[in-house]
Amino acid sequence: MTDSPNASTADEPKARSAARRLRSRSRTVWTSVALLAAMAVAGLLGAEAVLFALGRPALLASPAQITDALTAGATPGIAVAVVAAVLGILCLWGAIAPGRTHRRALTVGRAPLVVDDAVLAGALSRAAGEAASVPRGQVSTHIGGRRARVVLEPVTGFDVDRGAVEGATARLLDDVGAAPQLRARVDITKEGRLS
Repeated sequence: MTDSPNASTADEPKARSAARRLRSRSRTVWTSVALLAAMAVAGLLGAEAVLFALGRPALLASPAQITDALTAGATPGIAVAVVAAVLGILCLWGAIAPGRTHRRALTVGRAPLVVDDAVLAGALSRAAGEAASVPRGQVSTHIGGRRARVVLEPVTGFDVDRGAVEGATARLLDDVGAAPQLRARVDITKEGRLS
């Protein structure tokens, strides 16, 4: 039984969503930190309230002492406020900061394929090296957000065809269809190296 065209088009949003999740950084650390801090504060306040209601001595400070310290502007109250503000700012930053890892989704077949930028950089270096006929050790690639920079060190005494190298890297990027899309820039050093 073959899949209908409608089934494959219905799976495309799911595949894109899965690829986006694989490329995004997990926020579970920030959620865990915020929940643990909230649980610790709530547990301490609950324990102090129960001890106060039973007429027992406080563990750290009674509810009356906590209220006095926070409203009077004493040093402990300021310290608690500063710690709470710093923790709040860190958790807010963790929640809204860009959640990208160094990965890209490739459009290969029907399932999303997510690879690290280092893998893609290695493939670009190999393609550029083969097009320029230089050893792999003389090519390096650095990948940024939407640009890949290929630095090629030619073999001494042999010219490198920049057009062939640029064509090879552009074909590779077109073939893999990386998202977000990349453009390659080829830089050839002036000094060559003996190989």
